[in-house]
Amino acid sequence: MPKPGFMLRSPLEYSSWSSFGEDLATVADLGFEGVEIHMGDPADIDAVRLRGALGDRELELCSIATGPSYSDEGLCLVSPEASVRANAAERLKAYVDVGERFGSVIVVGLMQGLKRDEPDRGRANGRLVECLWQVAAYAERKGVLLVVEPINRFEVGHNHTAAGVLEVLDRVRSPSLTVVLDTFHINIEESSLEGPVWLVGDRLGLVHVLENHRGLFGSGHMDLARILRATLEIGYEGYWVFGDFSPNSLAARATAVMDYLRQADLIPRSWRRVVHST
Repeated sequence: MPKPGFMLRSPLEYSSWSSFGEDLATVADLGFEGVEIHMGDPADIDAVRLRGALGDRELELCSIATGPSYSDEGLCLVSPEASVRANAAERLKAYVDVGERFGSVIVVGLMQGLKRDEPDRGRANGRLVECLWQVAAYAERKGVLLVVEPINRFEVGHNHTAAGVLEVLDRVRSPSLTVVLDTFHINIEESSLEGPVWLVGDRLGLVHVLENHRGLFGSGHMDLARILRATLEIGYEGYWVFGDFSPNSLAARATAVMDYLRQADLIPRSWRRVVHST
């Protein structure tokens, strides 16, 4: 059965490690078993303190979002500049090193770049395949899973659907490279809610679960339960990582997720932490 995770900011964005620890405690107390954090340069993270903070709350670092490397530093896998692509690939290898240490999945999303980086899809994907081939070979040796994300047309330049990402993966042909599906992007780009799940099948490595407006769970128009049930039907056993970018408190956002899942009868008995807290 899938396990529940929640998206948090990088510990570097908190005023202190103590504040970060308080948020970890909040999600752990509500029944989540892992967190995904948005991470810039992995060299800036105190891995010992991070491991300690997670261990104190019995949480896993289930996944690492790499987007800040593009949004903050411009590291792009499809850049026409060979040096930029090389630096982007090296950064992904650094994420893989963290993933090996923590057992985390590495999310490749915004680093795919925008059309202003490369407007031609063929050239963009050629460069993307070349970079991913290098990083995937490294990840295979480390036993780390990379997941490539289909992202809507307003946030990346190409490969907005599951089918588009699978084309790239078919060219790389690495067991360390799979797909992450994000319900927010599914709502914008796909022709059905369950279709991408069935299409990806056993190459589904991670699921991001957000409302259509990335707000409080239960306040949007998407049938998220329909997508989650589809992941169960294909035998997916990774993390459902929930996100909410609304201004509500973390406790309110995380509670809304668990309330939604409870009402949809989507909390399995294997989530013992949730069952014991109800």
